[in-house]
Amino acid sequence: MDTTPDYSAYSYQELCDARATIDESLYPERAQQLDELIASHAEHVSDEAQAETEGTFLRKSAVNFHGTGKEFFSIWIVNLLLTIVTLGIYSAWAKVRTNRYLYGNLEIDGHRFAYLAEPLQILKGRIISAILLVGYILAVSTSPIVGLVMMLVVAVLSPWLICKGLQFAMKMTSYRNVRFGFTGRYGEAFLVFLLFPFLTIFTLYLAMPWALKKMDEFILNNTTYGDKAFSAELSGGTYFIAGLAAGVVSFVTFLIGIGLVGATAVFSGSETANDPTGSVSIMLGTFILYFFVFTLASAIYSGMIRNHMYENTRLANVATFESDVTVGSFILLKLTNMLALIFSLGLALPWVKTRTLSYLAAHTQVNILDGIDTVVASKEQTGTATAEEVASAFDLDVSLG
Repeated sequence: MDTTPDYSAYSYQELCDARATIDESLYPERAQQLDELIASHAEHVSDEAQAETEGTFLRKSAVNFHGTGKEFFSIWIVNLLLTIVTLGIYSAWAKVRTNRYLYGNLEIDGHRFAYLAEPLQILKGRIISAILLVGYILAVSTSPIVGLVMMLVVAVLSPWLICKGLQFAMKMTSYRNVRFGFTGRYGEAFLVFLLFPFLTIFTLYLAMPWALKKMDEFILNNTTYGDKAFSAELSGGTYFIAGLAAGVVSFVTFLIGIGLVGATAVFSGSETANDPTGSVSIMLGTFILYFFVFTLASAIYSGMIRNHMYENTRLANVATFESDVTVGSFILLKLTNMLALIFSLGLALPWVKTRTLSYLAAHTQVNILDGIDTVVASKEQTGTATAEEVASAFDLDVSLG
């Protein structure tokens, strides 16, 4: 009579418990049967867990930016004039008006973003940051020792300022009436923004792409949307390739540009000696070359990294992302933007801004998952506008890519 138990109705945990009590040397057939059932159940459990995390695909949504250069110019020029007339006080209102226009014209899946900060929040932060910045400048100029101490203090505080600034920026951004958030903490921020970049010095900055990858991962993996968290698994190899491509192309371009400037100087050498405008032309050419090379490098690196980040970032059970920016089109966009700013003496800035956002939106797709309607607003965090403005004042702004 077969006394082998019927394991087919056992749960996964019961199968594991039964397998732990079986002596394989005495009951090899039972052990084999349990191993097969456990393997089958494990695969099923894994698929369920993956489905719970990844969600079921519902639809693909394009990203649309509805703003125009003409509309934004009217906002921008009024902001600029009022900021000048009020000696900078109106800049807080200018920032809120600008962000509300840009955020409010960004649409995904039929819903638009919103910027929720109030001007007085920004103004208080800017007043405090201005006082701190003036105190820092005075300290540095009056005493080298005090200046060094102040620099160390700012360095130590910078990760905290960055985290608080990101908390505020995220908290003031909403989509479908749900706010974003940021959960990054000082300890990890200290490693990512201070220690890792410092250690790249000992590798002659060859490890900088890896440090930049850690910064992007820190920001992405600590960003939330309601009660859902973003997650990203980025590749250091992609960052190295992007950095190498940007570096090589920029270096070759710079050498060619310097050669052309030098050839121009030699060719017009006799006139330059008696005409100061010749030297000015050479200096201007070098200046333009610098911005051209910087724009070229930025376009190559940003385009490659943006695609990589979007393709490897997901919002748990809510959305996945795609980006198909091409390096060639992005370079053309950046270079024409630079030329427009130069020849318009900066007046083309609104057109450049809206044009860039329209381009990026057109090259972005969002895959909506079935968990989009289950997002619940989370408890608001304690980030402040003061930290964000202080971080900006001390040149501590951070961005992805």
